[in-house]
Amino acid sequence: MADNDALPKSMVVGWRPSSVSGWGVYGQNLIRQLIEKGRNPVLYLAPHLLDVTPEVAAQLEPVLQRQVHLQDLLEKVGLLEFDYPVLHALRNDFLPSLDEQVARGDKNIGVIFFESTEISEEGLARAREYDLIVTGSTWNAEILEGRGLSNVANVFQGIDDTIFQPRKKIDRYPDRFVIYSGGKLEYRKAQDVVITAFKEFHADHPEALLTFAWANQWTGIMPTISNSKFTKGQPDVVDDEMLIDDWLVKNGLSEDSFVNLGMLPNKDLPDQIVSADMAVFPNRCEPGTNLVAMEAMAMGLPTILAANTGQLDLIQEGNCYPLNNQTLVQPYAPYNEVEGWREPTVAETVKLMEEIYADRDEARRRGDKAATFLRTLSWSNQIDRLITEIEALYRI
Repeated sequence: MADNDALPKSMVVGWRPSSVSGWGVYGQNLIRQLIEKGRNPVLYLAPHLLDVTPEVAAQLEPVLQRQVHLQDLLEKVGLLEFDYPVLHALRNDFLPSLDEQVARGDKNIGVIFFESTEISEEGLARAREYDLIVTGSTWNAEILEGRGLSNVANVFQGIDDTIFQPRKKIDRYPDRFVIYSGGKLEYRKAQDVVITAFKEFHADHPEALLTFAWANQWTGIMPTISNSKFTKGQPDVVDDEMLIDDWLVKNGLSEDSFVNLGMLPNKDLPDQIVSADMAVFPNRCEPGTNLVAMEAMAMGLPTILAANTGQLDLIQEGNCYPLNNQTLVQPYAPYNEVEGWREPTVAETVKLMEEIYADRDEARRRGDKAATFLRTLSWSNQIDRLITEIEALYRI
């Protein structure tokens, strides 16, 4: 058994920190928390679209300066080897394999959020190459344990509780009842359900306003939204920009009924969330706990959540408005197996929107309960849990 002096003080983060994607926000906060806990985070990949406050930039600067030198070294030698742990970002079916990674440590930890439950024997073999597989939801962890993997630890994502906390509503949109929706546009995230439910709700409540942050830098998965039976087609893409507004108008929303928030950096989301009256996430699948939903709930926003996959980890008695009336989802490309995915209904989504609208006191109570729960899932707490799991590898 290792003594405390033998436990690693340095850890390598093997993906790009960013301000505009789930992986990127995870990486940014992982690095920040390691610094705050007296650890030495190491980064060899350059950040991508990193937009942070001056205080956070100053905190990250030494890590980013060292990253430039490591990237230069990687380009020269092709493989970086460390005598401390490396955390690797993995895709569906545990790609890439460990021998394809350009950095390796004395312990190698694979971090995965998988949507497809199609896991090949080759994928399971790749998973076993890693000393530890870290999942981000009970659903993902149980799937892997059911496939016979024993090297699995489940650690949820976190929220930055310094900015995502309950605040008095900002009346950014006077005399409007504001419904917030986030997450990159794709069929899995069910924006088609949001649009159709909102259209029905807006017909009865013309003051309703939909604000959304659906844009992202990866447009490849967006065309899956055309699988919907509720909406027509998909947004056109011009110069890598999705023309979501035009698509919404073609699907029957008036131009004055919605506000496209664009691709906001994480630090700017709180001011938009606090301008809303409710949030809606009828997602068909979430491999993690849905970071955008976590952030809305952390701010006390009454939230509608589909009760499936990773979102189940957020649902407690009386802390949200769960969508329970769900049916099975049929597989579609690129997801050939969708065990655990569920299809919510527009009717139940509208019903819960009406409940929140009609009883603001109860909505506030549920929002407060959600905020209390989400405080236990701060990035500080979650990275403590991650460190504990990694250190356990050295105590064997």
